[in-house]
Amino acid sequence: MSLIKSALVVLVTVMLVLFIRLLWKKTLSASKRWPYQRQFLVILVVLTGVFVAIALLPLEHEVKNQILSLLGILLSAVIALSSTTLVSNAMAGLMLRITHEFRGGDFIEVDAFVGRVTNLGLFHTEIQLISRDVVSLPNLLLSQKAVKVTRRDGTFINLAVSIGYSVAHQLVEKALLEAAHRCNLADNFVFVESFLDHATRYRLYGMLDESSERLSKTSELHKAVLDVCREQGIEIASPALMDRREFDAAKQYIPKTGMKEKPQKRKAIIEELVFDKADEAQSLEELKEAQDTLSKSLDGLDPAQKKLVGKKIAKIGEELAKREEKKEGS
Repeated sequence: MSLIKSALVVLVTVMLVLFIRLLWKKTLSASKRWPYQRQFLVILVVLTGVFVAIALLPLEHEVKNQILSLLGILLSAVIALSSTTLVSNAMAGLMLRITHEFRGGDFIEVDAFVGRVTNLGLFHTEIQLISRDVVSLPNLLLSQKAVKVTRRDGTFINLAVSIGYSVAHQLVEKALLEAAHRCNLADNFVFVESFLDHATRYRLYGMLDESSERLSKTSELHKAVLDVCREQGIEIASPALMDRREFDAAKQYIPKTGMKEKPQKRKAIIEELVFDKADEAQSLEELKEAQDTLSKSLDGLDPAQKKLVGKKIAKIGEELAKREEKKEGS
């Protein structure tokens, strides 16, 4: 009889885990769920089921106590051995969630890693690199290192270029500003960064409204600088140009006119190919924000408006559930 009870406990535990897995997202909307609650609940249910099942086994009382004591010692040993890193990463993950330093879809830089956030986990944060690969960084690392977060409402992209001293800085500034204008950047300015042995280093800044286009716009800006300097006869001395010319002094290091490219209907955006997973994460964050905003706006509305807003909230909730299921399935 005790063996049957233990089997029933195991069966109930499995059913509860499946219930949490399949129905948890339908019981609470995305705005009311706090991070990692399902994971904590599953662990609690499994541990409780294991101890109850052992306690109901048809064994002598001393044997069951020994088994339970052994499991307790093993569990304590695992926690003790991994507590330093495990707890530190968990606390760092909670801190990052509470402070909202960055969220899904944000463009971040930490150490040598540059990419967009795809997932904020309890123990690690996943970012998608420029190579389209995905890397998981421990949350403790992100809490200890300086993390550069690109603002969503616009960011300055920049490039450095060295121009020889024989070219007036007024001409260089005019050419660089023209290159930024061709890229449709706003609030452009040129900063004279330093005097090198062979040239003057200039840095061009331009405001990019859509931070998600950072990669493609930076490449476009470099191309525009090359084109403008070629058109205006300005030599680029980057990274270093040893000006020891043993031929005609009128000869310049300027490339010949390139072939004209055929106009394209639409330029391929690098970010669409590289950051597909990060775009999905950003879309989920925006849907959750929209759901929260609509939920807060229900107060003070008449019944007809509440019904209309309620339908929108339900529709967003369905879309969130579908996307999260797809995300977990992949």
